[in-house]
Amino acid sequence: MRAQLLRGLERWLQDSGMTQTAAAKQLGVTQARVSDIKHGKISSFSLDLLVRLAARAGLRPELRLAA
Repeated sequence: MRAQLLRGLERWLQDSGMTQTAAAKQLGVTQARVSDIKHGKISSFSLDLLVRLAARAGLRPELRLAA
């Protein structure tokens, strides 16, 4: 789940065309944290933080459970 969220944020960052500084301002984190997203450093992020960042980016994470 964390990997999917991180990939979504990476895609959002790439598609937005924003600088890391501008993305950091929108997400409410430092530029270094945006760099961690860009470089796929999944161990740097909790599931909770990734969900919050996705929401701040305007993404809508969904959870689906299969029987």
